[in-house]
Amino acid sequence: MLASEPRLITEVETYMLRALGFALIALSAFTLLLSGLLPVSPPSTSADNSTGSDNPYAYPTAITATVYHGLSAFYLYTQITYGFSFGFGSGMVLSSALFCFGVFTCLFGNERSRVSKTTGADKRTSNFPFTNAESAREKKKESKRKSVSSRFR
Repeated sequence: MLASEPRLITEVETYMLRALGFALIALSAFTLLLSGLLPVSPPSTSADNSTGSDNPYAYPTAITATVYHGLSAFYLYTQITYGFSFGFGSGMVLSSALFCFGVFTCLFGNERSRVSKTTGADKRTSNFPFTNAESAREKKKESKRKSVSSRFR
């Protein structure tokens, strides 16, 4: 433990120290979010959310965890470019999988079931990033555009 001469830090020690730094930054972000020091609001504050059962901290926490796993996967990728190691490779694959799951959750996890009272159709079918070109509303708009443009010819 107490060496009389200095020695170089190994690659594993460097990785562990940097990974601990990333983890401490993520932990401090979680602490700031959950303590209420940073104001958070739910991503959708619409009038149809009258139950109030949603957790306002879920979305910011998911974003923080997703950013952490993205940075961790990128750092592990830079480590295996110098020389492949099974530990770094498996860590990169797992962090990448968690990052992809986090992105999927942030994109699609906040959607609520919205069913039309008149038609019974699900209103989520024409939401970002996918649009429903076959919906009755889109066909009605297109037919109105065609009829208006044919009147002026």
